[in-house]
Amino acid sequence: MRSASLSLCLCALLLVAAGCHRRQQQENRQGLAAPTGAAGAGAPAARAARPAENLACKLLTKDDAETLLGEPVQATPVTSTMADVGAVSWRCGYLSANPQAQGPTTSTKVVTLLVKHWQDPAEARSAYEHAHALSQTISGQVPEAVAGLGERAYWAGGKVNQLNVLAGSDWLVISGTQGPGLDQLAPAKAAAARILAHH
Repeated sequence: MRSASLSLCLCALLLVAAGCHRRQQQENRQGLAAPTGAAGAGAPAARAARPAENLACKLLTKDDAETLLGEPVQATPVTSTMADVGAVSWRCGYLSANPQAQGPTTSTKVVTLLVKHWQDPAEARSAYEHAHALSQTISGQVPEAVAGLGERAYWAGGKVNQLNVLAGSDWLVISGTQGPGLDQLAPAKAAAARILAHH
């Protein structure tokens, strides 16, 4: 059902918080869901400026979302922006416009991108590696290395079902659902390929 799909995406973002340390947040939410994120360890003392443009929605466009989900999406995406110490993060998520009946309930397809950007690529790498080290504890499964995406990438299955990609100063987290019981890794990899093409 729609609420279950949204809960899955929010749960997936737990690894982002796990990969980060000191936290000073300023939130600017537009949409339905609360953002998740924190500053990386050893981040510069100066707070990063918060651009007006949502980078996640620039990298994951509405057209991309409709192609990935195979159907129209709602006109307004779920978005959030956060400025942390030394980093800025953006979230952009699309929900299918026409939920499909699944027995007595309905199923909503979802694709979401969280972009965490550091001024220093070393900080992005440190946060990514810390999250990777904690992945099995949080997801309940050993993280699976994924080749051919960014500098490095891994899939965290189990409880979170999210694809993590390191690309320069950016840590990209792709999550979502195509429906109950369906493979989530292949769609996430397809989404990552489109996102990196805009990166």
